[in-house]
Order: sequence, then C-alpha cells, then structure tokens
Amino acid sequence: MDPMARPASVVKCEKHGLHYDSAKANGCVVCRREAGEPPPPRQAAPGSGSLGMPLAVAAVLILVTAFALQAAHGQLQDWLRTDKPVQPGISAAGMPTPDEQKQMEKVLEELKQQSGGSDAP
Repeated sequence: MDPMARPASVVKCEKHGLHYDSAKANGCVVCRREAGEPPPPRQAAPGSGSLGMPLAVAAVLILVTAFALQAAHGQLQDWLRTDKPVQPGISAAGMPTPDEQKQMEKVLEELKQQSGGSDAP
C-alpha cells in the first residue's frame, strides 16, 4: 500500500484548503474550531498504556539521587566540623587566634610609639 495514498473519505475544505476525513469530522480543523466544536478525543499511541517501566525508571533515579545526596551531606558535615584553619593564622571563623591578636596589638603599640604617639592610621 502506498503510504501517500489517502482514504476515499478524505476531502479538501473549500474555505480553508485543508484536508479532513469526512467520515470522522464535519469539516477541517479551522471550520470545527470556528463552529465551537470540541476537538476529537486523542488516541493513545500504541504501547503507551503501560506505566510500569517509566515508574520503575523514576524509582531507580530517585534512589540513586537519594544515596548521592546522603553521601554529599556526610562530606559537607565532615568539612564543616573540622577545626583546621582555612588559612594559616586565621581561625575557621575567619578571625585571628587570641595569641595572634595579642601579637598584633603589640606590633600596633610599637608602631604608634615609633611614629611619635599619634593616633593617625
């Protein structure tokens, strides 16, 4: 059978020049829309009635994502719990340690004394 062959009931709309099946519809899609007819019900594609496989794939993807996020969450917690300084001389909170604070204050006092005791920066 020729794939381009049309059933005998397919006719051309005089007004819009569109083809339609006169056995199934009263006019072309534009004529039916203008007349306010609801569109014909859609027919499901062959084999699309089963939801088993898509649901199974979705369940597997959800499980894999959950395990990946759980592992990432554990690593993030471990990283946040470390007390190691981010940079040498700076605590994890981004502030100098108490010993370094005292040392900086001493250096600042020495600089003030050397510059003549003025408070200028």
